[in-house]
Amino acid sequence: MLTFLTRPYQLWIISLFCAVTAHGADSYGGIKGTLALPQSSKGLRIAVEKYTGKISGKVNPAPVPVAGVWLTRQGLRAQASPPPLRLSQKGYQFSKSLLIIPLNTTVFFPNEDPDYHNVFSLSRKNRFDLGRYQKGETPEPSRLFSKEGFIRLRCEIHEHMRATIIVVDSPYVATTNESGHFTFKNIPPGTYTLHAQFNKKVKYKTTVTVTSGNTTIIPTLAKS
Repeated sequence: MLTFLTRPYQLWIISLFCAVTAHGADSYGGIKGTLALPQSSKGLRIAVEKYTGKISGKVNPAPVPVAGVWLTRQGLRAQASPPPLRLSQKGYQFSKSLLIIPLNTTVFFPNEDPDYHNVFSLSRKNRFDLGRYQKGETPEPSRLFSKEGFIRLRCEIHEHMRATIIVVDSPYVATTNESGHFTFKNIPPGTYTLHAQFNKKVKYKTTVTVTSGNTTIIPTLAKS
């Protein structure tokens, strides 16, 4: 036997669902802030003539320098199997200057250029070399990052190509834009330590409290 709900009852169900959904959203908070990023050199010439036979396309400008930001507190850990991410090589540059990832994230490094590329790092805790590979190669070259740290990436073929990966034991990570602005959304209420890093030497750190339904604003933060 089918039972049909009257329109007033249907509207009541919808309003109840919306109220519960809104309450769930209000139980979290957010963070907005700005880092005082160092000024970086721009417009440096890439000596493409030394890559004869290794570059057959246009070399893009280097990606803009940014910083990685993450939150920590007692008992907070990265999830066991974070979703994989991609850091492509296109226009003879890495697609991003910096990628910040939770611990145990797999990163894929697709080659989107018509020539061979390579990805390697000599970072002490995350030393690896994916070898030379071409566009469309399968399986797609990747690396599981199971140790925390600051990792410098290079291409053995094109030495101007550089990028950084920061691996942290936290589920809450963000990247600034080139002006140093960053945003976190859907953060459970509580007090956290906010960390940020621009390069090996330039780091930031402060304490931030998140409250339900509010966005905490952090004034411009200078390096620690």
